[in-house]
Amino acid sequence: MTRPSTPLGLVADIGGTNARFALADPRTRLLSQELTLPTSSARRFVELVEDYLAKVGADSVDAACFAIAGPVSGDRCTLTNAELDFSIEETKRDLGLSTLLVVNDFAAAARSIPELGPQDLFQVGEVRLDLARGAVAVGPGTGLGVATILPDHTGWRVQPGEGGHVALACLHEDELEVVRALRKSWGYASAEMVLSGPGLVRLYGALAEAHGTSAVADVRPDEIVERALSSTDYTCVATLGMFCELLATVAANAALTTGATGGVFLAGGIVKRFPEFLAQSGFRERFTWHPHAGTYLDQIATVIVMAPEPGLTGALQILADHEPAR
Repeated sequence: MTRPSTPLGLVADIGGTNARFALADPRTRLLSQELTLPTSSARRFVELVEDYLAKVGADSVDAACFAIAGPVSGDRCTLTNAELDFSIEETKRDLGLSTLLVVNDFAAAARSIPELGPQDLFQVGEVRLDLARGAVAVGPGTGLGVATILPDHTGWRVQPGEGGHVALACLHEDELEVVRALRKSWGYASAEMVLSGPGLVRLYGALAEAHGTSAVADVRPDEIVERALSSTDYTCVATLGMFCELLATVAANAALTTGATGGVFLAGGIVKRFPEFLAQSGFRERFTWHPHAGTYLDQIATVIVMAPEPGLTGALQILADHEPAR
């Protein structure tokens, strides 16, 4: 007897800059036809999805899971760092879907964690992962995402958060100078305001001013990283070093707050560009430094996610968990 074909699914990881799409087979948990489009290329969210489907020649899909950069609560969703919002029910109807799941993008990144192999991870420190104790994902990208994943009787349970908006915690005077500069301009200094692509530029500008050097006009985050890695610009080296140490404090606070001691996964599109630099920086020392909880933190593994599309992988797993093979 021939087994009926599984209807095609659609998954997407939609951030403030890029919208990554793929077709999904919930039965085999495999992706195909991966394609990235600029998030700003469409004025309406559904048009962005339809553009992808047209480009890959997919006439229709049955179910979809969209991971978006922003909180998901109720029917109306807004991308935090993009001028797009949409209704889940309207989008489901317009695309002719039987199922539409919309999750926070870092919920998807966290759900990908159990599926990652050694080739997808860059170890920072010598502590081994233990996912049975849960894990937390922290990821600088266009914003700063935070989510927790815990094992339960059904498999895995993901709890997204908005940890990027916590107050930026500092230990040293030069970091306090950055916080003062942010407060002067914005009235508040959150972690995301420094630990993100735009934040890296803000951090660079603040340090250039503090060092009394001329900042490169209209510098991009990738240029700061390149100049730091080539050691051609002292301010860029100092910027990336402070970025790593501030990220370590945010990661440690996330681990302390959630109790997810099985590992901290550094995800997002930025950190994977400089894994060796981060490993050789003060990240691990800063992560484990704490006057009362140092021993606790010292037992938590820290790794960088090097997998190219963890958001799509996680969205696929969430869709397959919801849509078992029929």
